[in-house]
Amino acid sequence: MARVQLFLSTVSAEFLSYRDRLRQRLTRPNVELKVQEDFIVTGNETLEMLDEYIKGCDGVIHLVGDMTGSPAKAPSLTAIKQCYPDLATRLPLADFLQPDGPSLPYTQWEAWLALLHKKKLFIATPTPEAARDGGYLHDPAQQALQQAHLKRLRAVSRYPGVAFTGQEHLAAEVLRSFVLDLLVEAGLSKRPQTLPYASLGSLFKGRQALLNAIETRLGPMAEQAGAAAPVVALVGQGGVGKSRLAIEQAWRQLGRHSAVLFVLADSPAALERNLAGLCGERGLDLSEKALTEQAAQAQAVLNWLVTHPGWLLILDNVDNEAAATAVEFLLSQLSGGQVLITTRLRNWSGAVQLIDVDVLAPQDAAAFLLERTEGKRRAAEDDIATALLIGEDLGYLALALEQAGAYISQRRLSFAGYRSEWQQRRTQVLAWNEPRLTQYPASLAITWLTSFEQLGEEARTLLRRLAWLSPAPIPESLLEVPINGEAENPGGLFDALVELDGLSLLNRSGETFYFMVHRLVQEVTRLRQELAQEPHELAAALAWIDAAFVGDPRDVRSWPVLEPLESHAKTVAGFADQAGLSDPAARLFHEMGVLFDAKAAYSDAEPLKRRVVEIFEASYGNDHPNVATALNNLAALLQATNRLAEAEPMYRRALAIDEASYGLDHPEVATDLNNLAGLLRATNRLAEAEPMYRRALAIDEASYGHDHPRVATDLNNLAGLLRATNRLAEAEPLMRRALAIDEASYGLDHPAVARDLNNLAQLLQDTNRLSEAEPLMRRALAIDEASYGLDHPNVAIHLNNLAALLQDTNRLSEAEPLMRRALAIDEASYGLDHPNVAIRLNNLAQLLQATNRLAEAEPLYRRCLKILIAFTDQGYQHPNLE
Repeated sequence: MARVQLFLSTVSAEFLSYRDRLRQRLTRPNVELKVQEDFIVTGNETLEMLDEYIKGCDGVIHLVGDMTGSPAKAPSLTAIKQCYPDLATRLPLADFLQPDGPSLPYTQWEAWLALLHKKKLFIATPTPEAARDGGYLHDPAQQALQQAHLKRLRAVSRYPGVAFTGQEHLAAEVLRSFVLDLLVEAGLSKRPQTLPYASLGSLFKGRQALLNAIETRLGPMAEQAGAAAPVVALVGQGGVGKSRLAIEQAWRQLGRHSAVLFVLADSPAALERNLAGLCGERGLDLSEKALTEQAAQAQAVLNWLVTHPGWLLILDNVDNEAAATAVEFLLSQLSGGQVLITTRLRNWSGAVQLIDVDVLAPQDAAAFLLERTEGKRRAAEDDIATALLIGEDLGYLALALEQAGAYISQRRLSFAGYRSEWQQRRTQVLAWNEPRLTQYPASLAITWLTSFEQLGEEARTLLRRLAWLSPAPIPESLLEVPINGEAENPGGLFDALVELDGLSLLNRSGETFYFMVHRLVQEVTRLRQELAQEPHELAAALAWIDAAFVGDPRDVRSWPVLEPLESHAKTVAGFADQAGLSDPAARLFHEMGVLFDAKAAYSDAEPLKRRVVEIFEASYGNDHPNVATALNNLAALLQATNRLAEAEPMYRRALAIDEASYGLDHPEVATDLNNLAGLLRATNRLAEAEPMYRRALAIDEASYGHDHPRVATDLNNLAGLLRATNRLAEAEPLMRRALAIDEASYGLDHPAVARDLNNLAQLLQDTNRLSEAEPLMRRALAIDEASYGLDHPNVAIHLNNLAALLQDTNRLSEAEPLMRRALAIDEASYGLDHPNVAIRLNNLAQLLQATNRLAEAEPLYRRCLKILIAFTDQGYQHPNLE
């Protein structure tokens, strides 16, 4: 057996841990790895000793970082020049060989000596994020010398073989370099290998943590026959990149194994056939290759494995129960190596360690697309941003990204062009595949076919319905909701969920009661339904979510039920609307619009509310009460977002519809009156608003009784107008009555109670009862922060009111941060030009003026005035404009 001698050239202060890890990875019989410290005696002989070793070694591994290390001593340099008189003509080092020339560090000499003696030279440089050791010092002068050194190496066509990110990356790259060839030639690494694809190299993105986990789980290499063979299964949905991950792991560990064997094992027959195939010349080249019986050949391979420790066996695509059973039996016969399984199945015996393989991170997906298509796509300035969008479109699925990269490159598309094709020709793009280009045998459209075919009917039905939901997390509680009048069978649905999870067609959270279906699994499942290959379940999915989306979206107590279903309700209703199921979708659009409105998510709410108006007008005609309800909801949003000229005619039309439909004394009419009166009050038409408020109160008291929450709302509205017209003695008992009703109806911590507390506290402040007002304001603020979160417009109201009270009691330093926080909330919620923002600006400016910060106050006053003047241009007089 031959001997391999290597030299590792590096500055220890910068890369000592890298050197030690590389030594550990290369350690084996008959391998010698030397470093510079091995030759330091007095210092003067170091260069000659390095020269002597490098002359006789097989290759040099040269790490070039930022530090140069010690310069070669003058006597040592003199000896080298005497030994090689023509050195200046053989290497580009003439300046360094002059008597008064600059000195060359030992580490740089080590690379040049390798070239002088025609030795293999592997150059590696660190990436910016690569960690450095404790002795590292950043010295711009040394860094410049290292860059000049690399430039001289490039001049003689010597380039870095890798930019390494860490110790493991460096070790893996070195073991894939000429070092591996040396080990194989010397008989130190037998290395039969049957990997089907070359390494992706730098294209393999974002999987370092998984590679590390695989290495840890597999553990150290077996050194003797009979050692237990650790087994790791890479588990994930089809197309997530399990096979590629196993192959890349094998390439990185290739030099350490006695053999690396790849076996397609998607059925028991394939497992035996492909095991037997390893007998051939392209595998283990066993004498049994001449046998005609497949079982005998497979047994010969097993015999070789148990007598040749140190192998890695990859069993790929073990995606069904029959294949898994055959693999489990095979595992019981193996020893002396390591086994890596790729599978969609989650359920294995205790001997198999599972590692979940998920989709790529967004940045890694974009980086892959950019590099995969470099020089082949039509470039644009926004390529990075568009690559991120494509990654999102494809759900960061490795196979989808590879096929997108190949598709773009083959057609010389721009990223924007690909997105256009993806959106307009989805079926064709999903079906496209070129195995030679993508190194994958199947298109996206049939990637999950194997898994689909294994499903029972209940699991298939569940998947078809889940396909119409959002890719967002789905609460498992949804499975308890009966579907479309079908008999309740939550146990059966949970069994179906377990079946889908077992085949990696969805991912269940290990920490919360949620699961997710990948967007492309949903896409393919929908396409199968639309192409009539499977029953269409859109209507059932819509009815399912509609049945689950229950509760008053205005009431925060309903939000824990509604919020987890938000995106699913929006998605399935959108699909239904496109498919002509607009009427049944309208309720979900309405409920979601109200929910988004209550959460001040106005941009999300508006298109839903407008669509409900369109659907109801088309379904019921222009004068139906349902249209009135939809108009009221849309007008409320327009009022909240300062589009009062649009809102008022909608309110008036809704009132007219309901009066004609129900008569003058119906609760729906009371709602309309309250809404219109609120807009009139907001535009300072108080004399018009008051009789509407009184009429609404009378209707609701007659309809619901004197202690109903709707009556409390009416009382609050009327009391607010009385306060605005300085009739405080009339307003106070109405406010106190409203508070008592809501506390009795909702409990002490409901947002309706916070509203009542806030109104009463302001009246108490108006009547100079500040000590009574302050605790009410603080209680209201606490309730709404707990109910809505810290950034809701209702919270801004309470902050503003409390700050005003603090200002009245001369606690200005306490008031200012509350005012600034209220301003920030309203700017984020309404935009920069809303009247509510003007009010906040005016209040803050007044406080600044009171503290003599006039230069800060003036631009706020001017901005406030500009907003209110624009408001009057709509035809309204705002009460704050004086």
